[in-house]
Amino acid sequence: MDIEKIKAERFFLINLGCPKNLVDSENLSLELMKRGLVPVSNPEEAEVIVINTCGFIDEARKMSINYSKAFEKSGKKLIITGCLPKRIGVDKVRKKVSADLVIPDWRDIPALIKNKIAKRFRNSSKNGLGGCMQSVIRINTLSPFSAYVKISEGCSRLCSFCSIPFIRGYLNSRKEEDILNEIKYLAQNGVKEFILVSQDTTMWGVDLYKDRNSLLRLLDKISQIDGVEWIRLFYIYPDTFAEKLIDYISSNDKIVRYIEMPFQHFDDEILQSMGRATRQKLIRKIMDKIKEKLPDLSFRTELIVGFPGETEEKFRKLLEFIQTYEFDWVGVFEFSPEEGTRAYELWKSNPVPKSLIKQRKREIISLFSEILEKKQKQRVGKKFSCIFEGENTLRAYFQAPEIDGVIRAKVNQKEIKPFYEVKITSFKGPDLIGEIIA
Repeated sequence: MDIEKIKAERFFLINLGCPKNLVDSENLSLELMKRGLVPVSNPEEAEVIVINTCGFIDEARKMSINYSKAFEKSGKKLIITGCLPKRIGVDKVRKKVSADLVIPDWRDIPALIKNKIAKRFRNSSKNGLGGCMQSVIRINTLSPFSAYVKISEGCSRLCSFCSIPFIRGYLNSRKEEDILNEIKYLAQNGVKEFILVSQDTTMWGVDLYKDRNSLLRLLDKISQIDGVEWIRLFYIYPDTFAEKLIDYISSNDKIVRYIEMPFQHFDDEILQSMGRATRQKLIRKIMDKIKEKLPDLSFRTELIVGFPGETEEKFRKLLEFIQTYEFDWVGVFEFSPEEGTRAYELWKSNPVPKSLIKQRKREIISLFSEILEKKQKQRVGKKFSCIFEGENTLRAYFQAPEIDGVIRAKVNQKEIKPFYEVKITSFKGPDLIGEIIA
């Protein structure tokens, strides 16, 4: 890559987007620190600003561009990486933002930053930040006792609305040994909760080991690692394997009773147009199995409103679906026409008006707010084992980091421990309020 190296000793990194992006940002920070660069918490103190962008949908691309433009005239060297340049290309990013470097793959960045003290630090096992970081396998910025672990990259499902294969490629699983070593390292450094993330968690290992049960074997081995207390699963695709996974979760106490499973819709015609392998019958079967095997399971799903061809009747069916199953958490997204996808062509010929999409989103949010209030009231007076998140902030098993609300309770900051017993006394929106009892 014929680019003059940027000189820097201090860097400020901004992460945008999903948990998988956060893991990439943590790994990039580690590589820069191994080269002797120092991370700072204030951009004013840095010579270089690195922005790890999101480019999944139009709204995310606009956010990434706006964040980047805010640093154009900062006097700092600006590096843009991640999903935005992967999705729209380096040249288009440069037309929108004046940046010193636009590098789609974060792995290429460390070699392009020249640090006059990096060589000395790299070659020293005793002196300097770079030297002391050489034995570090992973840094974790999520919280003291919780970490995301990315088990694979990319997705081979080819949903008609999704641009992930264009951005991240097809399924590329990490080796089992690498995942286990990372978790062992994090556990030895105090992490108790491990949140497995990917674009398609249930397909982990299929490409490497040609075995659909690879994930179950991996979960068995993670469960046996000393220090692992909670395993949380994100991005569970709702296919027939999900039924087997529910059986497995019911037999493994290390896996918290929580699943994030994006259904996207409930109407069969819409699901077919989306290229989803799921239909109403299987969705009902999965939900019935959860009720039978894991009645206390906390369920998060994601839904898309305004997909091309979504009539009022089909939307009402989606509302009834939410009302019937009363999900613990719901993420609702407006359909984003992504150029190059099959759904983009459907949108061009049969779009749902933007104003109607926004109205439907508001209806779902309103319905879910009623469901959430009902569930929060049921939690008042109950006791839960909660993991420490930060100052006077904890989470119970039914709360994933960053998205599901938290529990506010006064914690003795001088004697922090991983888990506390908390009695819930009240709530405010998605957050619960409680008191420490043990």
